[in-house]
Amino acid sequence: MSSSDARELDTIAPPAGFGLKSLRVIAAITDDGVAPAVLAGADAIAEMACADTEALHVGHENPVLGQAARELGMTLRTLAGNAVEAILDACAAEDVAALVIGARASSVAARAVGATTSSLITMVDKPVVVVPPNARVVRRIERVLVPMNGTTPDGAALRQVTQLALGLKLEVVVAHVSDRLSLPAFSDHAPHEVRAWQEEFLARHGPAAPDARLELRVGDAREHLLEILDRTGCELVALSWNRDLSGGHAEVVRSMMAESPVPVLLTSRDRELHALVGTSSPSGPAYQMP
Repeated sequence: MSSSDARELDTIAPPAGFGLKSLRVIAAITDDGVAPAVLAGADAIAEMACADTEALHVGHENPVLGQAARELGMTLRTLAGNAVEAILDACAAEDVAALVIGARASSVAARAVGATTSSLITMVDKPVVVVPPNARVVRRIERVLVPMNGTTPDGAALRQVTQLALGLKLEVVVAHVSDRLSLPAFSDHAPHEVRAWQEEFLARHGPAAPDARLELRVGDAREHLLEILDRTGCELVALSWNRDLSGGHAEVVRSMMAESPVPVLLTSRDRELHALVGTSSPSGPAYQMP
């Protein structure tokens, strides 16, 4: 091999996780109609992270779930005991990169998010992907939506997701939703000023994804995000939040977990995405959805 060939090979970055201990994405499933979407979502997340997948069920042995897991090339591990405690213990393993779980056991259940999922998304110290009850089965992720709150200047959620997109050829769609009281200063200016603000915003918050698309909206975040998901065809929503479901907190997180047509990736200050991409943690404080 010539020295020029060697130099060229030195510039080729290895895939995420190359040379490191193999990572796992855990799909925690129950005996309900959401299990196929949870398994497929875990498989898609694992493909992005160059990770393995493992299906996990807490309860009695279930041949139907075992067959569903095998159809996607996974093994099903069945554990006894309390579901929250068992899943927390499984996720604590060093090689676990993320947890994928259904929002609730039934699409007709009264609660928007089940008690088990509510506990896990606030307690698991890894990225958690929640599959809403009516989400479509996603087998490959190529486009991700990053909602941002117009009242908060920081953009760590976007920075984390653009790290995920770097090298994986993911298209990033950013939704910047403001209420009328917090409109950016450009809003009543000429179109060229709006474009300049958009370019500066993406350069500051998403330098790893210079081709990200920015969707600007004013009004109700829930309505606009569902509309953008429908129109853009994103296969994943990525939200950063403060892991607090008490009172009126996490309105956007709650609505996306209940109504999003695609899985929802949750991350936070102490639950960053570098485990999924094999990179160091991005700097800066975490962006938090209210």
